[in-house]
Amino acid sequence: MGSYKNERLIRWYDDIPCPVCGVERTNSWEKRISRALGYKAIVCEECIAKEYGMTVEELRNVMQEHFGLLPCPGI
Repeated sequence: MGSYKNERLIRWYDDIPCPVCGVERTNSWEKRISRALGYKAIVCEECIAKEYGMTVEELRNVMQEHFGLLPCPGI
């Protein structure tokens, strides 16, 4: 998973795994970026970044600059 400064500030979905890599839990940030990009399921940010040929940090920057989405507190 990506680097999270304070995991307690992010809402975790323990019952929703990433459909691509199978990571056991996803979070509220991944839900927001998945929706913005038109995914039907919550995909982890590492899989999204990999799909677009970016690092997780680059993906976060693109989401902020082009979509106006600020990462959840703790990211």
